[in-house]
Amino acid sequence: MWRFIVIAVTLFIQHVHGVNLVAYISQFGLHGEIHFSLSSDYKRIQIETRLETTLQYPDQIWSWSIHLLPVDYSDPNPRRRCEAKKLGTQILFFDDALGYLTLPGNETSKWQTEFTLTGDRGLWGKSLLLSNPNTGFRICATITTRDSSLEHIAEARFIAPVAGSIYFRWLAAKETDHADTLIYSNLYHVQDLSRKTGNSPFTQHVWKIYVTDILSSDNERLEENCNVLQQVFDPKNKGSGKGIGDIDSRLGKLKIATNPHVQELRIIFRDDSLVLLPSDIAGPKRQLYLVLFDTNNPENFLACAKIRDVKPKKLKAFINGGGIKGEITISQRSRFDPTWLNFSMSAASNDLESNLLYARNVASFRITTLPPNPIGTNQSTFCASGGSVYNPLNLDLSLLPPPGFGTQDQYPVGDLTGKLQNRSRQEEHTFYIPGASSELSGTYWDVFLPLEGPHSVGHRGLSVQKFNRSQPSNITEDIWTCSFLTFYHPMQDKVPLPMVTAQILFNYPIVGRVLLRQAQDDPSEDTVILFEYLIHADGSALNNSMGHRWAIHDQAPGKDFYNWTGRCLSTGEIYNPYKVNFDEKSPEKTCTGRVGSVCRLGDLWSRLGTLNIAGSVVEAQTHSRMLFVDRNLPLTGYNNIMGKSLVIYDDFGPKARGERLACSKIGSQFRRKAVARDWYSNGELLSVAGKLEMIQQSEYDVTGLIVELKGLSENSGYHVHMTPVESDLEFPCEDSTLYGHWNPRQVDPKQSPSPAKGSTDQYEMGDLSGKFGTLDELYQKSSYYNDTLLPLFGYESVIGRSIVIHKKEKNLRWACSTIERGYSPSEAREIRAIASFHHPAGYAYGYIRLTQLISTDGSQSDTVIETNLQYPGKNDRNVSYNHNWKVYVNPVGVDAAVAQVATRCVAGGYVWNPYYTQLADPLNEELYRQECGPNNPLRCYVGDISARLGPIDIGNRRQVFTDPNLPLEGTESAVGRSFVIFGANFSQDRFACANIEPDHDIVKYINIQKPPRFVVAQFLEDVRHVMGVPKWMLSIDSRKTKTLHSGACVQMIIHFKGPEAHKIEQDFSRLIGSGRLDAPSIYIPGFVNTRRKKTLSYKVCGVRDPNERNVRPGKMAENGQRCNYASTLILFSVILTVIHSIS
Repeated sequence: MWRFIVIAVTLFIQHVHGVNLVAYISQFGLHGEIHFSLSSDYKRIQIETRLETTLQYPDQIWSWSIHLLPVDYSDPNPRRRCEAKKLGTQILFFDDALGYLTLPGNETSKWQTEFTLTGDRGLWGKSLLLSNPNTGFRICATITTRDSSLEHIAEARFIAPVAGSIYFRWLAAKETDHADTLIYSNLYHVQDLSRKTGNSPFTQHVWKIYVTDILSSDNERLEENCNVLQQVFDPKNKGSGKGIGDIDSRLGKLKIATNPHVQELRIIFRDDSLVLLPSDIAGPKRQLYLVLFDTNNPENFLACAKIRDVKPKKLKAFINGGGIKGEITISQRSRFDPTWLNFSMSAASNDLESNLLYARNVASFRITTLPPNPIGTNQSTFCASGGSVYNPLNLDLSLLPPPGFGTQDQYPVGDLTGKLQNRSRQEEHTFYIPGASSELSGTYWDVFLPLEGPHSVGHRGLSVQKFNRSQPSNITEDIWTCSFLTFYHPMQDKVPLPMVTAQILFNYPIVGRVLLRQAQDDPSEDTVILFEYLIHADGSALNNSMGHRWAIHDQAPGKDFYNWTGRCLSTGEIYNPYKVNFDEKSPEKTCTGRVGSVCRLGDLWSRLGTLNIAGSVVEAQTHSRMLFVDRNLPLTGYNNIMGKSLVIYDDFGPKARGERLACSKIGSQFRRKAVARDWYSNGELLSVAGKLEMIQQSEYDVTGLIVELKGLSENSGYHVHMTPVESDLEFPCEDSTLYGHWNPRQVDPKQSPSPAKGSTDQYEMGDLSGKFGTLDELYQKSSYYNDTLLPLFGYESVIGRSIVIHKKEKNLRWACSTIERGYSPSEAREIRAIASFHHPAGYAYGYIRLTQLISTDGSQSDTVIETNLQYPGKNDRNVSYNHNWKVYVNPVGVDAAVAQVATRCVAGGYVWNPYYTQLADPLNEELYRQECGPNNPLRCYVGDISARLGPIDIGNRRQVFTDPNLPLEGTESAVGRSFVIFGANFSQDRFACANIEPDHDIVKYINIQKPPRFVVAQFLEDVRHVMGVPKWMLSIDSRKTKTLHSGACVQMIIHFKGPEAHKIEQDFSRLIGSGRLDAPSIYIPGFVNTRRKKTLSYKVCGVRDPNERNVRPGKMAENGQRCNYASTLILFSVILTVIHSIS
């Protein structure tokens, strides 16, 4: 796309008043702004200072000058970013014309000079350097514009055999002649060529802009093979060497460093011709590439890179907890610009008294090193899991100045209050208690808050602290609430930036989870790598271990990840698609974090650092949870790492095993979408239509809630309830089946604020109308909300539960719908399994139903489990609690109904443990119980369900669970095994068991003659008795039941479910057709029901109304067909067949 060209051109054809340039400064005791603008006569440049010193450095003197290159704000080190080699050559020196910058004295001063804002010696796009002759301190800042619409930037990033970036930067000021185009170059050869070039520090190359063919279908592949490019960009047909793309003919050859470890080449060019790029050829399928030519073979391409539009970065944190609400937006135009923040905070109720209380109590805002851990089940542990304030330079926190009394370089990167309080006075702020509060409000700028690069604050956490005044003599700070910092679309304020998320799960001999995230379809963007935890799990190591190397390898692992010898050799070598040479004897000469592009792509430890592995779950959060940011780790595009493997090394392990400790495949984790749209009425006429849709990209993102409802009628509340809708009930929304609101955190609803007057944590998780407002006096509703507590991932997920809409009068339940997964058949498929406890001589009656979404690439979602278990017997109302339940390796048979507990369910074998968890110490039950749990699910045996999800009850309510570690398909699958339920109150005795089998669903219409006093429920009970099937295998959709032929017939939709759904459907057809079924549809080993009836008296309606008597049997009808009503005519109208099966 040439969008950056279009913007540049359209801006250049306009004319305006001048451009205002500014340099933002906050280093070494000097804070403020220096502005550069046209004087009133438009002939000179006016320089205006708005500066202040700190108490620590009250007297200052500065030499000031202009240097060629801008400041790279992605480096938070104040000394390193201002080094002479980073800023380039000095081009202007202010001291001679203006004198030293002296404070006190020059806090608010103005000068006029002969300098220019743009042009060959213009100020725009350069850097301002202040040097203190007494201390040697250096302060630097990019001279840029405040108005983001005036500038645009594009990047051509090279990877191999040349690495680095070339940036194109345009300025176009409205209604003036101030326009400029700058090119920044910093390229180097991936291989050290200094010897081949006679120790020359650089090579020189012809460089041009090429344009793709409009018919080219795979432009992304061009960077892999540049030879497809044929045409220099020359829209005006000026001829060879004269086109816009002939950069070298205007600017000369491009210098590329031969060894970046020795010397980098940062170069700036100015090219007026690029301003003239026309917009009329900027079609959607034509793209620009920057091409470098080989020095030794001038006709050959050396490398090429697509010129990509550099979009601004925008982060958002939604604060919604502890009775306060707000939104914090952080944006950065490019790595050469400072970062802007906007705070909009208030009490959740937003009344004056509450806002004043918020202002008095708020203590600080901080960006934390890590995002909060979503597994946290309460506010304190959740927010504390984000760790300490983000402090990449390891500043001594005991030496920090009070907030607002130092410059931004004196505080940790994440200490927003310290850097921003009482700063940016030129911006607009609205405080509840001006001058006497720690609140942040309105707009601020920050020159030490990068949104890209290895120190980016993206995907970290943001916490709000409040004062603890319980001891007036020792006022401290406590965590108040927190949120995630997630990327949003730069031009659409409410649209999250689509992300690609990769997931790596380790199962042996360590357990752990790793997430990698990158902007969707943009492999040039940063990739965030989050190690949630790594824990030794085979029982052989109980101590923490440190300094583990890690790398991406070529191949997905095979079975040898279990091996005692030669482990993980199947993963191949370190992923190196660009054939980068690596010197194992001197790795620091070929690969370092400072110049990561000369590393093998998969060599992560050399450029990011090593890993730690915890010895126990208690140490996992503090010892092994880590976050890295890498600039060259594509999750999409060519040479992406998906499907390859992550290998963790152990340099001190057994020689027979080798240096590879563990390995796992890099798979996908897709966003979750849930929708409630299939509505059931609760005994009244159904008028509601529309949907509630929930979308969450990952557990580290807020959930977007879309409410689109029509046909409302005197309604009020709407909530998430605990269980899915049972379709065969006449009143499916009642408390007896859906129970109360989903409330896993046990919030007392009596203590909740009025609707929409509190934060999300003050309401039950499922109380949507409490969080966002009721449906009172609405006939339709269309709204979008960000819900910080409505998870679609993990144990508290709302998928598989239900939405209930209430009437305002008496809070009656009016309509309901199951919350189902939302997906396209082209993206994924949902598989279902069931463990049916229907043995008449068994000890439990009911089912355990499981569903899981399988994406086209084989990645799996969490498994949703519904349990519905009673004691056998139609009238048995016994209830027992706290039954452990587990998946065993084998299916069971007649032993499911054995009376002796010691031999019951023995065919199941033992608990399913496919990953050999705790293999080195299998009998240490105490260690297993300590390590296995909801906060460490991978440390549990896969079959140990109750250890992750808790126990179940029998004879009580239905229950819904979400399990992150129960696969239903693939190499390791629970299907074909068995569920074993243990005795009440955590007994170790086997109580009941059933096999886990595929759960199909076949749907058909049927018309039945309606005899006197016909009851649908009695009809279903009679059919189930003859067929010998439980009610969950043959049911109806109560909404579709209706009478036909003036009440002579009834039409129903029948659902045939379970592993034998096909056979049940066929037997049902025989039974209705002939009125007889000789054998039950389901075979139960060791059981024969001698009381089973074999006949059924119900008949199917014919093609005509049974009440019609005008056509005698055997008489020819008008169409010439013989009508014989002596024999029964069966009409099955099949409208839908849905078969969910597991292959």
